[in-house]
Parts: sequence; C-alpha cells; structure tokens
Amino acid sequence: MSDSTDSLFGFILFILFLALLGYAAGGIGSSSSTAGTTGGTSQSLPPLAGSSVSSCTGTLKQDEPDTTTTSPPSLNLRVYVDPMDPGQKCATATREPAVAGTVKVTLAYTADKTQMVSHTGDPTASVQVNGTDNYCVSAVAEIVGTGVKVTIPKVVEPCTMVPAKQPASPWPGITARPDDTEDEEGY
Repeated sequence: MSDSTDSLFGFILFILFLALLGYAAGGIGSSSSTAGTTGGTSQSLPPLAGSSVSSCTGTLKQDEPDTTTTSPPSLNLRVYVDPMDPGQKCATATREPAVAGTVKVTLAYTADKTQMVSHTGDPTASVQVNGTDNYCVSAVAEIVGTGVKVTIPKVVEPCTMVPAKQPASPWPGITARPDDTEDEEGY
C-alpha cells in the first residue's frame, strides 16, 4: 500500500509542478486580442470609438515635429482636445510636400494598444476618438515604409493608466502576477 500512496503523492507533486511552471510562464488565464480593431478586450477600458476625419478642431494640446531629419521636419503630429468634451481627442499628421509617401496617424490607449483607430492619407491624415475621459491615449504618425515616425506617448496629462484586469490566482497564498508596467514609447 505504501508504494501506491507514494506513486499517488508523486503524481500530485508532478501536476502541481506543471501548474506552477505554467503560472511562471504566464500561462494562467488568457485574454483574446483584437489587434488593429476599435473593439479591444480590456476589462478596464471602455471600447475605443473613433473614425477618420477631414481635419481636427478643438484646442491644440501637443505639436511634435519629426526630429530625425533635417530642417524643415518631414513629418509633424498635432493633437487636439475638444474643450467641451475632454474625452474627444483628434490627431493630424502632415508630411512636408517635398517628401513622398503616405501618411498614417493612429490614436490608441497607452495601456492597451490593441484598441486603436488609424487613418492614412496623402499628404495629411486625421483621426478622432471619443469617450477617453481621463484615460491615457498615445498618438503616432508615420510616413509608411520610410521609418519616419513621431510619437506622443501621452496625449493629455494627468491621465490614468488602466491595464486589463489580471485573473485571480487559483492557488491560495499565491497572488496573480501584476502586469501594470507602462510603455512610454507608443507602438
């Protein structure tokens, strides 16, 4: 009887070892991703709603030129906020007329970049998002295929980073790993 008890105990330890190994590798709990869409799956952020617009209106909050090229800059990114609705943010990317290429502008939650709204244009592209009150939003402009990129990691300060909720730990005494690191570089 001692051999069967030892075998059962060894089997249970093996299963626990595999479970802990899976936990350490991040295999506990998963969330689906809808990269490149406006829906997203974050449990803490409202879905990012937005669309392309012909131009931005509101109060200019940030103006970032491309600093990797010579003067004048080949690309400029401007972000606007509606003074009556701080949850409405708009970004416009404009390339220098002498520079060839399609311009792409993107607005996304800083904490959940799977929720994004993008638009392309030539020589200007604009995109607007709504319902982002108090949430950190990043803006990125690029000239597609050239490597020229301008990033605004946080459109409005102060703002709240709200990462997706972590699953509860299935084992008492072991807390779920937090994943609340902040990515300051945009995309």
